Amino acid sequence: MKQKVLSVRLHGLPVGTLEQTRDGKLKFTYLPEAKQAISLSMPLTQERYGNVPCEVYFGGLLPESTEARKAIALKFDANPNNTFSLLSVIGHDCAGAISFHAPDEPVEADSSHHIEIEPLSDKSLAKHIRELPEKPLFLDLHGLRLSLAGVQEKAAVCVVDKKVCLPAHGTPTTHILKPSIRNYQGTVQNEYLCLRTAKRIGLPTPHVEMRRAEDQMYLLVERYDRKFDDKNRIARIHQEDFTQALSAREKYQRFGGPSLKQCFDLLLKSSIPVVDRNYLMQANVFNFLIGNADAHAKNFAYLHHPGGNVRLAPFYDLLCTQAYSELTQDMSMKVGDKYLFADVRIADWEDFSRQCELSFPSVKKTLQKFANDLPKAIAEERALLKQTDFDNEIADKIVECANKNSARLQQLL
Repeated sequence: MKQKVLSVRLHGLPVGTLEQTRDGKLKFTYLPEAKQAISLSMPLTQERYGNVPCEVYFGGLLPESTEARKAIALKFDANPNNTFSLLSVIGHDCAGAISFHAPDEPVEADSSHHIEIEPLSDKSLAKHIRELPEKPLFLDLHGLRLSLAGVQEKAAVCVVDKKVCLPAHGTPTTHILKPSIRNYQGTVQNEYLCLRTAKRIGLPTPHVEMRRAEDQMYLLVERYDRKFDDKNRIARIHQEDFTQALSAREKYQRFGGPSLKQCFDLLLKSSIPVVDRNYLMQANVFNFLIGNADAHAKNFAYLHHPGGNVRLAPFYDLLCTQAYSELTQDMSMKVGDKYLFADVRIADWEDFSRQCELSFPSVKKTLQKFANDLPKAIAEERALLKQTDFDNEIADKIVECANKNSARLQQLL
């Protein structure tokens, strides 16, 4: 195997080189002129980073689904099991502000982009959504070369003047489009209801809305790693999820992924750690009460703002997994030493507070407040959902789970 090289760019400017050596291993080296690190797990240094940290960080930018990787590889004649190969064909627009290019590709700083888009008709959009399993990420359209992490089928799009569009000529995408997860009822309504309820009780979440293209229902989630400037141009904000920031090969604690303690310790690197650690504590209480067993480390992220300001990103991928009896009731990360929702007692929240170096009186106050406020907040969002054309009976199951979990916690308190 010949040695291969990609230019790694941040905001369009070269910051390093990613190499695949003759034995298939990855190596990353910062350029001497690099001013910003690509990850908290890979600080600026003149030393070369080896295969393990490279596979964790760079592999974390790619879809996790085996089917999606195979479809991408088939489309672009790439290796579905090779991080370098996949990034070389779909690495032009990734999460955050990082991108991958041929070394001789012209450099163009992308601090902000003029918007160049192609609007999609409902008929065309519905067709593309139906074809997502075979054509993941809308990659078959107009030379799109972008990547999104995660297991779920999704696509990155632009929304301009309320119209879903495809980006053109390097325009950054502004929204994530998420159709219903196959074989699970009402996941669009589920995530919408959970995100809206989280925002209602004070958690930072992205703007979200439900839409339909012909018979295809989908969720539109505004990207928090993109923003419009005062000239209506789109700029990227760099981000990384917690598995990347912690250089963790797994996302689930049970299989060796990060614990809550590791996540809270990571937030000591935040520009405002007290605020961000408090938000993360509140988010974990919310996930517990809403019945979200899939709140793993890839569902938390850092935003790297200009000037070195590093902050916890808004919360995303909030879903009541308890509404689906076939899914596990084990949480992704332990509270105290318990994985199972039903096993968690107040003593476990005390252990959680001690492990994460949080004030238990403050944690207890949040437990009391959220257990009291959540039933009212979710009932109000449920009532609003009933007034739309997107109502689904799964919402009643979610409300039931939230009420049951809140009542149980109030009894324990």
